[in-house]
Amino acid sequence: MQISWIISDKFDDPLVTAELLGKHGSTWGSWRTWRAYSTDNVLCADESKAEDLIKRAFHSVCNFYIPETSYARLNRPNSVQVFNGEFPTDFDNKEEIIAMHLASVNDIVLLLGFDLQEITDTDPVIKHTKKNYETTQWVLVDHPGELDKTFKDFANLSCDSYENVLYLLDSLES
Repeated sequence: MQISWIISDKFDDPLVTAELLGKHGSTWGSWRTWRAYSTDNVLCADESKAEDLIKRAFHSVCNFYIPETSYARLNRPNSVQVFNGEFPTDFDNKEEIIAMHLASVNDIVLLLGFDLQEITDTDPVIKHTKKNYETTQWVLVDHPGELDKTFKDFANLSCDSYENVLYLLDSLES
């Protein structure tokens, strides 16, 4: 069974360590999650930030993903992975959404720090970013409250505690 964790930029829990997460699967997140969680698969949708990270050989410590359009402009750096697709510049959490798509090849994707509570904002872009999650079994780990009603009928979305997830993963390995 293939398992991945996706760590939201907003996630911050000192009890959750890279070692514990890595024991049960690969980790995905934006370049902002790498320092705290040694994320295995790191995404950067911002070309200027990607260029800065490549200059500092960031791609030598993780699987680093950048947009395909940036890859050519940055002289096709070795050991850098690419993804297709573009987002509007004001689109929030681009890397998290891309990680969800790339990690969906796994059987289970565990989401840390995501917030799918009812969306009270009327901005259609914000609504879109919070509702763009589809196939694969998605598990919201330690979700901060009730799910928005639009997500309650998703058969492939569930919520569980971090402790319970670790217990279940440990029992799968036994």
